[in-house]
Amino acid sequence: MGVVGGWATEEAKPASELPEKFIRMTMNPDRPRIPQSLDTSIIRFVPTDEKLAKAGVTVDLIGAIHIGDKAYFRKLDRSFRKYDALLYEMVAEKDETGAAPRRWKDRDQPSPKATEADTGKPDEAGEPSTSEEKGFEAGMTVIGGMQLGAKDMLGLSFQLDGIDYDAPNMVHADMSPEEFAQKMKDRGESFFTMFMQLFMEGLAQQRANKQGGANDFALLFAFFSSNRELALKRVMAQQFATTDILDTLAGEKGSTIITERNLIALEVLRGQLAKGKKRIGIFYGAGHIADMSRRLVSDFGMKFTGEKWVEAWDLRSKPRRPNRK
Repeated sequence: MGVVGGWATEEAKPASELPEKFIRMTMNPDRPRIPQSLDTSIIRFVPTDEKLAKAGVTVDLIGAIHIGDKAYFRKLDRSFRKYDALLYEMVAEKDETGAAPRRWKDRDQPSPKATEADTGKPDEAGEPSTSEEKGFEAGMTVIGGMQLGAKDMLGLSFQLDGIDYDAPNMVHADMSPEEFAQKMKDRGESFFTMFMQLFMEGLAQQRANKQGGANDFALLFAFFSSNRELALKRVMAQQFATTDILDTLAGEKGSTIITERNLIALEVLRGQLAKGKKRIGIFYGAGHIADMSRRLVSDFGMKFTGEKWVEAWDLRSKPRRPNRK
């Protein structure tokens, strides 16, 4: 498993013509109806400032899918070594010693703040209450459980187990759990409203069938397939490659989970550029890349110059071994 093609270099394009899809499903060239792989993209930007461009400044947006083949994460992890700074997403506690931040579930003492009901004292102004923090932890638990459940069902690996976050060039570019919870409160958001928004958008797309995605019958047949793991991977790959429901979270009003975290990541990018780092990668979920790429053009004076694809899921049928007599 490797890169699907090299850099497809193009002339710089305006923001309106930036790539729109960052996950794709490829088909077997000899049997066009048979899936071959699910791929994620890496898109490259360079400064429009000729001096910076000649100095070799590049920013790669590396769209991730959080569960994938082990070979996918190994390939990405090796490629990360070439960057002067690799910015990554992880809602996690910042480590004051400079080590990789700790995921919220790995914290030694998640210390929720007491509420007026617990102490007789009002909450500090603007800070999340205990119930809100519990709601945040419940939401994180649901997301983590969904990812781990899908990983096991599809025979895949989890991103956090396949990437070396302790590498010296890795730079945390995300919120802490407390910052995330506070920003959701400021926006009047919750995990429940977010899930409902995505659920309703998914239903609307399914009714319209505008994406040509997998239907309920395909999923049902996959569960009863003789090779259930591969059949389910193919159904889920089609869904990943055709859905655009995350676009609703990066729309006009934006959201904490997409927009606000992108703003944090790009502020970290600004700091790395100020330090003189030239080869920079930003490793974020593929759902973040459309908004992030537009901001590189509008806020950083950069231009899109090329893309390449990395195989995340192998969807090929394995040849059956002959039965020994």
